[in-house]
Amino acid sequence: METRELLDPRVLFVTGKGGVGKSTVAAALALAAVRTGRRTCLVEVEGRQTMARVFGTEPWDFDEREIRPDLFGMSVDPEASLSEYLDMFYGARRISKLVVGSTAVEFATTAAPGIKDVLLIGKVKELERRREPDGRFAYDLIVVDAPPTGRIVNFLRAPDATTELVNVGPIRGQAQSLVDMLLDGARTHLQLVTLLEEMPVEETVDSAEALRELGVTVGPIIVNRALEPGLDEEARAALVDGLDNGEVVAAAGEAGVDLTEEDAERLLARGERHLHRLELEERMRERLRGAHTPVAELPFLASREFREPQVSALADRLVELTA
Repeated sequence: METRELLDPRVLFVTGKGGVGKSTVAAALALAAVRTGRRTCLVEVEGRQTMARVFGTEPWDFDEREIRPDLFGMSVDPEASLSEYLDMFYGARRISKLVVGSTAVEFATTAAPGIKDVLLIGKVKELERRREPDGRFAYDLIVVDAPPTGRIVNFLRAPDATTELVNVGPIRGQAQSLVDMLLDGARTHLQLVTLLEEMPVEETVDSAEALRELGVTVGPIIVNRALEPGLDEEARAALVDGLDNGEVVAAAGEAGVDLTEEDAERLLARGERHLHRLELEERMRERLRGAHTPVAELPFLASREFREPQVSALADRLVELTA
């Protein structure tokens, strides 16, 4: 697999350790897909309304909305998924409303939390299989802002666990159809997102192995916020050799910049931190190579908040990577 195949499957489950920016990357992947001619649906499954904030829209719910040309968005919850399931397969709209409004659903999903995940994945499969009257798929790609890596294996394991518990009937058939979708590499990829830091990288490598053991196809790992070198080779060599404050003041003076000793000290400290960060990131790249998966890097963007302009810049980079 190569990075240019990043957007090739029909479903992308985007996951990563908390804090690595998986939701930002999911939004960027969806925008990149639209820019490469794919009609796309971006799906939230945790109800955090991250995407509504990113795109500056009203809160998302179970109804799909076209938030940008050819980009649709929705937030999936288990209760609405159950209601739709009962209506679609049993024609029981009135009963489904009664069931969903009762404490039975809360009890069932608490006693067997995997049922929630089956319902959520079931809605994703319905989106993936839906067709227009002329036979074309309604969506070319569904991007799912999935649970973090700490939960993703159990999340994806839920349909298989259901088939083990239920031997016959429509629930068994539906659960098996979800397993078939998840294990079909032409339809579904798991998209891992990480930072070039020790804990996220270790969790990413471990997750890649666990997902492969589950039989899921792992797409290219996306490194978020990769730092661009801010020093040329001469400056790096000077820092490594150990510049002192006086040398920095003198060099700045030759360039027509007046610095105090305190300015020089702060400048040296910042340069050293930058150099140490670059060294850490290079070590983490080496560790990621152990995952035996291509790596695609997104640049660090100096911004206090990530809204559509920042996500759009990342989407531009993803389009370049898939060209």
